[in-house]
Amino acid sequence: MSSLREYSDKELFLLIKCRDEHAFTETYRRYWAMLFRHARRMLRSDDDATDIIQDVFATLWSKADQIEPEISVSSYLYASTRNRVIDFINKGKRHDYYVSSLQEFVNKGSFITDNAVLEKELKSRIEKEIAGLPPKMRKTFELSRKHHLSYREIAEITDTSEGTVKKQIYNALKLLKPKFGINFFAFFFFFIR
Repeated sequence: MSSLREYSDKELFLLIKCRDEHAFTETYRRYWAMLFRHARRMLRSDDDATDIIQDVFATLWSKADQIEPEISVSSYLYASTRNRVIDFINKGKRHDYYVSSLQEFVNKGSFITDNAVLEKELKSRIEKEIAGLPPKMRKTFELSRKHHLSYREIAEITDTSEGTVKKQIYNALKLLKPKFGINFFAFFFFFIR
């Protein structure tokens, strides 16, 4: 793999399109830190920036054959990072609006029993799906989302690397999201504490 360090970005990208894992690893090595700093400056969160960069690289790998070869790798990666950060921030604005609307609804006393029943059913369904995750993935996911621990703290508790922790959480979300869609994330972050 050391010989790939001398390859141009374009040469690496052509190899990635041919599913060359070493070329992908070299591209990841070249750009991860720069993209992380770029996302971190905008988000002010190591965890969110890391999640976004992981997603950018996962998309590069999975959709490399759909990306035009004339596009430079650095331009693609920076544009993808910027777009994901913007999407993340926009979702955050909707999230803040939803939370304030929900709080106003509760404060007015309009929170009726039907909603409590629906909430309990959804929570039970989510817990069941989380319980169905592989044991290590489940433990990592619960430490992150229920106990609000950082990747570093989880890595120390589980005696694994931060990279493994990030991958476990990414995979858990990837498995759970299609089952619940936006309802899962809205409910999970508001009610499971």
